[in-house]
Parts: sequence; C-alpha cells; structure tokens
Amino acid sequence: MKKIALFVISLSLGFCTFAQTYSFKNIIDYDKFEVQPFYDGVYCLFRISERKAPISIFRKVFLDSELKPIDSINYSIEGQASFLASCSDEKYVTHTFYSSGSIEKIIFVITDHSGKVQSMFSKTVADFSRYFPKPVKKLKNIKLSFLPNNGSPGMLLLQPYQIKGSTLQKGSFFSLNAEDGKEIWISSGPPLHHIQTTGSLLFGLASTNPTVSNSFPDHQIYIVDKETGKMIRSVPFTSKGHGYRLISVFATNGHELLLAGSEFESGSIKDGHFYMTQFNLDGDKILDRVDSSAVLSTRRLHLMGSIFDQDGNLVLIGEGWKPDATRAIASAAGSIALALLTRGSYVNVYGTGIDHKIENITFATLSPEDGKLKSLKVFPVGPWLTYGRLMTEGGYALFQVNSQVIIYDVNDPNRPPSTFTSLRSNESLILTPAGPIINKKANRYYTLRRAR
Repeated sequence: MKKIALFVISLSLGFCTFAQTYSFKNIIDYDKFEVQPFYDGVYCLFRISERKAPISIFRKVFLDSELKPIDSINYSIEGQASFLASCSDEKYVTHTFYSSGSIEKIIFVITDHSGKVQSMFSKTVADFSRYFPKPVKKLKNIKLSFLPNNGSPGMLLLQPYQIKGSTLQKGSFFSLNAEDGKEIWISSGPPLHHIQTTGSLLFGLASTNPTVSNSFPDHQIYIVDKETGKMIRSVPFTSKGHGYRLISVFATNGHELLLAGSEFESGSIKDGHFYMTQFNLDGDKILDRVDSSAVLSTRRLHLMGSIFDQDGNLVLIGEGWKPDATRAIASAAGSIALALLTRGSYVNVYGTGIDHKIENITFATLSPEDGKLKSLKVFPVGPWLTYGRLMTEGGYALFQVNSQVIIYDVNDPNRPPSTFTSLRSNESLILTPAGPIINKKANRYYTLRRAR
C-alpha cells in the first residue's frame, strides 16, 4: 500500500500573534453559535434578533486571517428559532435551525460558500418520526449530526438523535437532496458510528453485545451503497484470538479502509500492543498487523486520537496512566475522622473513585504500507488527574488539560511537547487552518483573538 497522505487533508498550522480581535454579543445566555474555518480565515454565525421577536435573524460574518471582517449576510428564520448544526461540501454550506413558531419545524438553509442562500426547506415532527421506532412528540428534543459525505456535493447525510430523559436515542440515518429537501433514502441497517464515505460507499461500525459476562463487544463493519442506502455487505471485526481491541482510527482514503488502535488481553487493560488492519472497499482483509514488542506492558494507555505525519505515517496519540488512590484514601480518612468526631456508626467510602494519574504522552508511529510500528515516543507530563483534550491540525497536536495547552510537532518527533498557551476559565481554543483562535466570553460578549 502506498504511503497515504490522503486519509486526511493536511493543512499547515500557522501560529500568529496578531493583535486584531473580533467581538459579537450573545443575545440569549447559552444560545448556540458557530465559529468555523473559511478559506484562510473563519466565519461566525450568531443571533442578532431579540428573544421574542416574531422573526429570528442570524448574522454570518466572514473574517480574514487577521480576524478583520470582510463581509456579512443575514438570514431570517420564521418564528423563534435556535441554531442547531452545520455542514459543508464542495458546493454548498448547510445551516439548520429549530423553529418554535405556530408549527414546530427544523429549517434547512442551503447557501453557496459566499453565504448566498440557494434554497430553504423545513421538516416537521411527522417527517422525523419516520426515523425513530416510535413517533416523535416534540421537535425540540431532536438533535442533528451531519455525517461526512466525501465526493457527493448536494447530498446531505444526517443522523438524528432524540433526547429521552438523560439519554440520547439514535435514529436511522438518512439522506436528503440539498437543493429541494426531498428524501433520497432511509437506512434500514442498525445504528452506526465512526461513519466514513467515498464517492459511492458508506462505511460504519456497529457493536455487538458480549455473550459472556465481563467480555468485550465485537464489531461489525457495514458497507452501504451511498446512492440507495442499501447494505452491500457486513464484515466481522472481532477480538477473538486477539484479545480486546480499542479502535482509535476508522478511516478511508477512497481505496482502502483502515482500522488501528491498541490491543489488550481479554479482561485486562495492560500488556498491550498496537495493531493496524486494512480492508479493500469490497470488505476483504488485506492486512492485519500487531506489533510484537509489547511496548505497553508496563503502561495503561488512554488513546485520544491520531494524526498523519508529512510522510503519510499514522501517529496514534495516547495518555499513559496508572491507578492512583491518593484522593480516595484522603477522602476515606476524612470520612472516618468525621465519623469519630460525630460518633457516627456508618462510614460510606464507596464512590470516592480511583484517579487515572496521567504521567506521559505516547506517540506511536505506524507504517500505512505494512502496519509496522516504526517508532514509539514517550514524553513525561503532569502528573495530571484529568484526561486531556486533543486537537490536531496539519502536523501539530495540541493537548489541553484544565487551563494549560501544550503543543507537539509530529514532523519533529524527537522534540518534546512544549507549553503553547494558558487559558482562563472563560476561554476556549478553536483550531483553524490559519492558526489557533482563543474565544473569550465576558458579559454576554464573545471575543475572538489569535492565540499567542
């Protein structure tokens, strides 16, 4: 297999120190807005109308690489609306809104990449009831997730979710024509996750329930005809004979399907190996490689994600941790002391929890040609008692743990991660092709600025 740089589109990450900022007001507390990459800058989509206005108006502002406004456009949505989600392809950008007017609707606004509206259509409770086992009662309980749809501009792939109590119930994924909103197909297969697409195919994973107590689930890979929604084939991806496999990567470059991650003995979270498995687009296995060095034998690894380096090698990224009972013991000791002071007869020390103490970050480089482990880089960090958030762009991996952000260049693998920036409690980090942006909230205003 050729070195694959096409599993992801790698964009250069420029780190700028521009002083330019852009601010907008959040009309309603916790109202959802959007900041997304746009060419070498970003766009911001946010509400500008008051809460009880009969027509909801949202503004889309385009910013250049220095966060200077270069254009804007307003969208008028019927009723009291709230923003849901967006997606884009080579031809269109789609924004969706929930409207609680005289009739509940989810409104789709289809624009070109300059923001000009090309079409608008809506879906009602009756429409979304088709995607769930039981009729939907309230559209406000529906959330939408757009699925990646490479190579088919103008076709929307959606996965609906329904909030039921404290859980999210998955509905059947379906396809719409972006130009007129007509339904193309509804999937008759099981709920899938990690969905990937090519020009004509859709791939997804479904988990099977374990038949033995304390065992881990197996997986089925489903191959679906993207034009009709009909299943072509299902392929088992089982842990039998291998132990338990964590799937960190599920991706396609249009020629092969790639799965990779870490593998452990059944029922254990130690004595691990890295693996890579490849299938052709017909579902035939063409490679299954497990490294033999047991490089994880003394570590527990929390896989966070992956990135490709400049040579097309796959780099798996994880946090090495060990159990730590320090806080649990201190909590139990405090509870016992309190019980003695109050002459309590019962002390509940359960539920205090054991921490996952993060002591290193691991970068495992696998060859896409044969799945071989080419290198393993382990760098000490922390220690942290909280899992970090991984963000990737181009050849850079950024880790955020609490307020600290550190950066690692996978194309300079011997150089340890270094401090990038610190965030305040009201700040968050957004990655764009032009560089990282810090989003700060203060008194209902959001301010974007370049990370220093």
